[in-house]
Amino acid sequence: MACFDFLFMFLLLIVSSSQENLDLEEKAMMNIASKITVVVSRVRSEAIHQSKKTNLDPSLLHSKPRRPLGLNVIYTPKNGHKADIVFIHGLGGNSRWTWSKHRNPELLWPLTFLPLEPDLCLARILSFGYNANFRRAGNVSTAVLDFAKELLFDLKYAKDERKEDLRMGEAYMQGQNDPEYEHIIKSISAITFLATPHRGANLADVLNRILQSTVVSNSKQYISELAKNSFTLQKLNEQFRHIAPRLDIVSFYETQPTSIGLMNARLMVLEKDSSVLGYPGETSKALNADHHGVCKFDGPSDPNYITVRNVLKTLVSKIISMNGPNKRPEISRRVSSDLKATLAISELPDIDYIFFRDQWTPGTNGWLLEDTSYVEWIKTPEPSHCIIWLNGGAATGKSVLSSFVINNLVEQGLRCQYFYIRYGDRRKRTLSFLLRTIAYQIAQCVPDFLEKIFELADEGIDFESADPRTIWERAFKSYLFKLKGQKPLYWVIDGLDEANDSRASIRLLSDIMPALIPIRILFVSRETSEITAALSKIPDSIPQRVVKIEAHLDDLRCHARHELSMPGSAEHREAIVERVVEGAQNNFLELPAGMEAIYDRMAVSIVQDLSPTDQALASTILQCVACSFRDLTIAELSQALGQDISGMLDFHQSIVSLCGGFVVVDNSEKVGMIHQTAREYLLNKSHDHILRIDRDAAHEHLFLCCVGVLMSPGLRAKINRNKKPELLEYCATWWPSHLAMASPHSEKAVETLNKLLTGNWILTWIHALAASKKLRVLVQASRHLLKYATKRGDHIAKQNETCYLVEQQFIESWAMDFVKLVGKFGPNLRRNPESIYKIIPAFCPHNSTVYRQFGKSESKSLRVSGLSTVDWDDLLARLSLGFNTYASSIFANGSRIAILASSGSVFVHDASAFEEASGSPIKHGERVYRMAMNSTGTLVVTYGFKTTKVWDPLTGTCHLTVQNLESRPRPLALLLTNNNNTLLVGTDDRRIRSLSLNEPSPTWQLVAELEEPELEGHFLNSSSYMALNNDGSLAAVAYRGHPLSAWEIDGPVHINHCWRARKELSRGEVIEAVWHPHAPEILGLYIEGTAFKWNPYRGEPEEISTGASKLAISKDGSLFVTGDVHGTVKIFATSDFRLLYKLISQDPVLGLAFSPDLRRFYDIRGYYGNAWEPNVLTRYAASSGKQSERESETESLVHGCGPIMSSSQRIDAITVLEGSPTGRLYCYGTENGAVRLFDTQQGIITEIHKSKGFLSIEELTWSCDGRYVCFSDSSKKVFIMTVTPDLANSAPVALLRAEVSMKNCTKGPILQLLFSADATRLLVCTSSAICTISIESALITKSLEWHSKGCKCIIHPQMPALVIQFQSHTVRTFNWDLTEVRSFRVEYPNNKDVVSDAKYDVNVNTVDRLIVTHDRRHILAQMSLGESSKEKAFSFFAVSAFSAHKAPKIEGKGATDSVVVTPVLLPWQLVTQIGLILFFHKQDCLIFLSKGFSICSWQIPSHLRQASEAPFKPYLEGSTGVADRDVEPPKHHLDSCPSAAAVQTVKEIFSLPGDWISRECLCLCSIWSAEKSLLCPRNGEVALVRSTGLA
Repeated sequence: MACFDFLFMFLLLIVSSSQENLDLEEKAMMNIASKITVVVSRVRSEAIHQSKKTNLDPSLLHSKPRRPLGLNVIYTPKNGHKADIVFIHGLGGNSRWTWSKHRNPELLWPLTFLPLEPDLCLARILSFGYNANFRRAGNVSTAVLDFAKELLFDLKYAKDERKEDLRMGEAYMQGQNDPEYEHIIKSISAITFLATPHRGANLADVLNRILQSTVVSNSKQYISELAKNSFTLQKLNEQFRHIAPRLDIVSFYETQPTSIGLMNARLMVLEKDSSVLGYPGETSKALNADHHGVCKFDGPSDPNYITVRNVLKTLVSKIISMNGPNKRPEISRRVSSDLKATLAISELPDIDYIFFRDQWTPGTNGWLLEDTSYVEWIKTPEPSHCIIWLNGGAATGKSVLSSFVINNLVEQGLRCQYFYIRYGDRRKRTLSFLLRTIAYQIAQCVPDFLEKIFELADEGIDFESADPRTIWERAFKSYLFKLKGQKPLYWVIDGLDEANDSRASIRLLSDIMPALIPIRILFVSRETSEITAALSKIPDSIPQRVVKIEAHLDDLRCHARHELSMPGSAEHREAIVERVVEGAQNNFLELPAGMEAIYDRMAVSIVQDLSPTDQALASTILQCVACSFRDLTIAELSQALGQDISGMLDFHQSIVSLCGGFVVVDNSEKVGMIHQTAREYLLNKSHDHILRIDRDAAHEHLFLCCVGVLMSPGLRAKINRNKKPELLEYCATWWPSHLAMASPHSEKAVETLNKLLTGNWILTWIHALAASKKLRVLVQASRHLLKYATKRGDHIAKQNETCYLVEQQFIESWAMDFVKLVGKFGPNLRRNPESIYKIIPAFCPHNSTVYRQFGKSESKSLRVSGLSTVDWDDLLARLSLGFNTYASSIFANGSRIAILASSGSVFVHDASAFEEASGSPIKHGERVYRMAMNSTGTLVVTYGFKTTKVWDPLTGTCHLTVQNLESRPRPLALLLTNNNNTLLVGTDDRRIRSLSLNEPSPTWQLVAELEEPELEGHFLNSSSYMALNNDGSLAAVAYRGHPLSAWEIDGPVHINHCWRARKELSRGEVIEAVWHPHAPEILGLYIEGTAFKWNPYRGEPEEISTGASKLAISKDGSLFVTGDVHGTVKIFATSDFRLLYKLISQDPVLGLAFSPDLRRFYDIRGYYGNAWEPNVLTRYAASSGKQSERESETESLVHGCGPIMSSSQRIDAITVLEGSPTGRLYCYGTENGAVRLFDTQQGIITEIHKSKGFLSIEELTWSCDGRYVCFSDSSKKVFIMTVTPDLANSAPVALLRAEVSMKNCTKGPILQLLFSADATRLLVCTSSAICTISIESALITKSLEWHSKGCKCIIHPQMPALVIQFQSHTVRTFNWDLTEVRSFRVEYPNNKDVVSDAKYDVNVNTVDRLIVTHDRRHILAQMSLGESSKEKAFSFFAVSAFSAHKAPKIEGKGATDSVVVTPVLLPWQLVTQIGLILFFHKQDCLIFLSKGFSICSWQIPSHLRQASEAPFKPYLEGSTGVADRDVEPPKHHLDSCPSAAAVQTVKEIFSLPGDWISRECLCLCSIWSAEKSLLCPRNGEVALVRSTGLA
C-alpha cells in the first residue's frame, strides 16, 4: 500500500461556529490539499535587510521524526521575517517526507534550498502535519474539515522551538464568521497549489474500495470527499470563487502518468482540468513530473524546483513591496455579501467565465495580443475612453476568446469587469442585470463607489426592479463618472447579440463621455446589422475599433491537435489535422457545411441511433433546456424530467450523449444549450428539421412539471424544515411565465391551473415565495395570469361565452389578489411566511378569491367584520396631521415621508409602517416658506422668514441655523447637492445662492444672477416659480405674463424660452415645473391645467390638458402624476403622455410625491395625507428593468383596456372608540362630531349624536354596567346617554340623559372621562382640574383644581370606592368626593439597561394607558418619555401597594404623607417590541400591539409579579425619586427577567394589514374584553377582529 502515500491533497476552510453557512473564505484559507504552499503575508514596520545567513537547526537535517504533527517552524530569519510560507502535505503524506525526495533529509527543499534564495530568506518557513494516514486505523468519519480546524488552531496558538508565540494571529483563516480568527483572514496574500484535485479524482473511489478490502483500515470520509465532482469539492469551489480575486493564485499540474499498484500500472492521477481552478488572473504552470514527484526535487538546479522557486520569489517579493502604508483595504466578506444582496446579484459572472475558460486550449488566442487594434484599446492614453468590438460567426470561439481577454487583463493587474449575456437565462439577457453585475465588480475595487451603492439603497432604490436607465444615471453617471484620479476600468461584455435589446445596451453603455474615470469597453458578438447600426451612432469623440475573429487557422490547428487522439506517425496526425481545419470553415465544432448542417447531423444521431425510450427522454431534456427561463442544474433537470434516472451511472455524461451534443454541462453543474444557434435551430417552425421542439408543448410540459412540484405531498413541512426540493425555487418563480407561453388550447393546462388555484397548494406556493424573500414574483404572476386569460379567452369565447366569463373572472380575481397580497401584507409575509394559511385570508376583502376560498373557512378561529369595503382598494394608509394642521408640501425620499404644514412644522413618518418619527414634528419656530429633503431622507432643510435650518428628521435635532438675507427674498426652489454638502436656493429676485453646510458658520454665496433678456410685448416682473435639476446645473424660471425660461447655471447661460404650442396663446403662466431626473427636459403645468414637456435645447413643447394644479415626477422619470382641486389624481407615462391611472377622491390635492421604488404615490389634502398603492404601479415596479427594452415602458400596465379608474369615499376620521363592558355594543366618535353605536349581533349602526358645528369628539367612555355612554366634544360639552339594547331584533335605543358644559368651570381641554363603579357619578379630568358630575342630577357636584396633564385615572381594582391617578412620579388615591386618601412617590429601579433615569422627567412624561391584570392584583402603565419622544416605558405595579389602610404614615422632620412605590419595569428587549399595550388575558398574559403591527402575547413571569409586590417604604423629602445609587436596591426591584428569554416567549397571534396602519389605529385600537375581540379603526370605520387567540 506504500504506493498510495502520495495520493491526494484537498483544500478546505472552516465552518462558521454559527452553523448558518460555510465561510466564503474557507478554500483560500486551509488548503489541506495535495502539495499546497500557503503564502501568508505579514506586515512588519521595521526594515529587514536581506541576508544569506540562515537560521536553521542542523539537527533538523538528520533527525528522523516519524510524523511530526501540528504547525512546526523549520526556518526563521535571524533579523525577523516579512512573510510566512506554510507547507501543507496531502493525504498519506507527512510534514517532512512529502517534501523530501527519496526521504532524504538533505533534499527537504523547504529547509535546505529555500533559505538560500534571495527574498525567500526573509520569510519564515513552517510545515503543518496532520493525521491523514489512510493505512492506519482511525475515525472513519474524519473529514477534511477536521484537518482544517487543526491548522486553524495552530496558526493562532502554536509556539516555535523557543516556546515563543508564533503570532500567526495576523494571518488568514475562517474568521469572517468567527471573530477569533478575523486577523488571520486579512493577511493571506497568495496560494500555490501543486497537483491539487479541485474537482476531485476518480482514483479516490478506487482507493476507498482498496481500503475496505483490507483488514488494516476502513474507507475514509476525507477520501470520499475527494471523489470526482464530489459535493464537498463543488461547495468549496463555489465558496472560494467569491474570495479568489483577492489572492494571487498559482496552480501547478503534473504531466506524467504515475505508477500505481504492484503491477506498476501507469495512469494520470490528476488531469489538468482538475488541477487548475480556471479563475481570472490564476497562473497555471506544468511540471514535468508525476503525481508523486511533483513536490520533490533532486536539487537547486532541478528545472521543476526552479519553476516553483521563481513563483514563490515573485509572490514573496510582491508581498514585501505591497506591505506599505498605501495598501488598499479590502472589503470584508460580510460587506461583499451585503453588496450582493443590495444589487440583487443572484449569480456572479465568474461561473460563466470559468465554464468558457475551461474550454480554452493552451496556445490559442495569442494572436489577439499582437493585434494592433486590441493593443491600442488597452493602451489608450488616459483619460480617453475607447470601445472595441470583437465579432465573429457562430461557434468561432468568441466566448472562449472573451475568457482569454479577461484573464489577460487581470494578469496585467488591470481593473477588469465582465459579463456574459446568455440567452438561455432570461436574467442574463437584461440590461439591468448586466449593469448591476458590473457595478458589483466595480464596488469591489472602488471603495467610494461601494459606499454610493449602499447610499442609493438607503434612498429606497430597489436595484432589482429599478429601470436600467435609473441604475445608469444614479450609480454610474451621477457618481462613478465623477470620480477623479482613478485607474481605467475595462469592461468585457460577451454575447451582445443575445441581449434583449442590443441597441439599447450599446446606446446606454456608450454614454461614457462625461466620465472622468477612463473606461474601455470590449463588446463580443456575432456581426449583425442591428449591432453595426448601433455602434455607428456612437459619437466620434469615443474611438472605436473592430477586430474580426475568423480566419485564425493556427487556433483551429492547435485546437485540433489538442482534441485529436489517434495512433500513427506525426506526419499522419498532422495530415488529419489539416483536413479537419480545411473542412471546419472557422468553426470550432469541426464540421463543414455551416451550422445548420452541423445541427442536422447531431439531430440525425438522436433520431436514428437511440431507442424510442431514449429518444423520448432526449426530447424531454431538450424541451426543458431549450425553453427554461434559466439554466437548470443537473439535480433540477432530473426532477423536471419526472423519470427514474437512478439506473444511469453518470447522469452528467448521459445528458450530453442522449442529446447528441446539443447541450453542455458547465462547471457549476448547470445544463445549457451548446449555443444560442442550437436553440434557434430546434425551435424554428419555418424549417422542416428531422428534430424540432414544439415551443408551446415545451412550455406546457415545464408548467405541468412546476405545478407538480408545488403540489407534491408534504411540501409545506419540507419548506419549514429547509429541505426543499431542488426544483422548488425554479418552479415557484417561473410557473406563471411558462403558463403564459403555453398553448391556450390545452385543456390539461387549464385543469392543472384550476387545481392549483382552488387548492391549498396556491398558499404553499406563496409560503415558499415569502420564505425565500421573492414576493415580487406574485406581481409578475399577476401579469402572466392576465396574459394567459386573454389568450385563453380568444380561444374559447366563441365556443362557450358563459364558460369563458366564469373562467376569465376566476383567473383575473386571482391576478388581482396576487398584487394586493404583496402591497397590503408584504411585511407580514416576510416576517411570518406561514401567516398565509390561517391569518392573512381572514383579513382580505370578502369578495376576494383568497377570502372566499380560505378566509371564510377560518371564520371560527379568526373573523373580521364591521367594514363596508368588500373589494380591494388602492388606499394603503392615511397620514393624519392632527387638528387644525394644514399641509402645504410633501417629500418622499429614502425610508421617510416629510410633510410641511403651514404652521412651519414638519411631520416625518416612516414610509413602511407610517409611524411618526420620534423627532416629529420638527418645529422651525417661525413661518416656513419651503422645505427640501435629501435623496436618502436623512436631512431636511426648512427655509423660514428669518432663518434657514438643517435638521435630522429622525430625531428632530437642528444641526445648523443660518440667518437669511436682510432683503428677505422669497425662496422658490431648494436643492441639496454636492453630496449633501451644499444647499442651493433659487429666489424670486432671479438669483441662485448657495450655502456650504460643512462650515460651522456658513454665509450665503451668490452662484448666478439670471438676467432675463427683454422680450418685446412682455412685461418682466419677479419670478413666480423656479425649478433646479438634480445636480444643480440647470434652472427653469417662470414669471407671470412671460414665457418659461431655461438656464445653464454655470455662467449663467440662457438656453431658451418655452413658447406655447398653440399659436393663439403665445405665453402662459407656469405654476408647477420639474426637471426630468435623467434628461434636460422640463415637465410643467400652466395655470389653466395644461401639462407640458419641453426640452429647451430642441424647441416646442408637447402639451396635454389635465385640469391639474399639482405635479410630481417619478425618481426614474418614466411616470408623472397630477392632482387637481376636485381631488382627482392621474398618472401618465412621461414618454407619450398616455393616461395609466385615474383616482377620484375627496378634498383638493395640495401636494404629490412618488415613493423611490415607484410602488406608491403620496398626496396631501389639507389636514391629512394619503399613501396609495395602485396595481398599475405595483406591476410597473415589478416589470421595470426586466422586460425587453424594445417594449414600451408601460405596455404591460394597461392590457389594452384604457386607464385604470379608482375612487375613494369621503372619510370622517375616528377620534375615540370603546366597547361596552357588557358586550354586543361599541361606540365611537369622529372628527366631524358624529357619535355612532354599532350592534354586533344585528350588524346595525346607529348615529346617536351629530354636532351641528362639526366639533370633534374628544373623549368617550362606558359605565361598568353598560347602561350609559358618555362623550365630550371640543367645545368642552359632556353628553351622557342611556343605552338600551333592543331585544326585538332592531337597532339599540340611545337617549340623551344629560348635557353638561364644562367651559366655564374649568380651563384646558377635557382629557378623560370615568364612570364610578356604580354608575352614579362621572369623573371629568381636564388639564387644570378634576370634577365629578352626578348622573341623577346632571350637575357638577365637586370640582378641584389639580394639574392633571399627562396623568391617567383608573378605578381601584380592589377598592371601587377609590380612584387611582397615575403620573410619571406620583400616584394618588382619592374617593369620589375628590378627597385625597394617600399620595405615593414612584421610585424607579436603578437599572440603566431598562431605561435611563434621565428619561423620567416629571414635567414632560405622559401616562398613555393603564390596564389591569385578570386577577386584578397588578396594573401595567404605559408611559411616553419626553414631550416629543416616542420612546415608551412600561411599569408593573402591585395593586396592594395602593391600599389605603396598609400605607403607614411617617411623622417627623422631612416626612410627608407619601409612600415610596417601586414598580418593576418590563425587560428592555420586550419594550422595544411593544407599540401599545392592550389587555391582560387570564393568567396574566399580556396582549399588545407590536411595533411591527402584530397582535402579540407575552406571559408575565411569576418572579416579575412577586417582585412588584415587594415591601414599600416611606418617602422622605429630598429624595430624587430614583433608587439611591450608593445603596443597591433589592434585586427583585430590578429587571431580573432575562431579556433574551423574555423576547423568546412573545407569541404572535395575528398581524394587521398594511392599509390598516394609521395614527388612529396606533392610538385607539383596543381589546374588547367582553367580546374577546380587537377593535381597530380603519378609514372611518371600525374593524372587529374575533380571534381564538384572544379568547
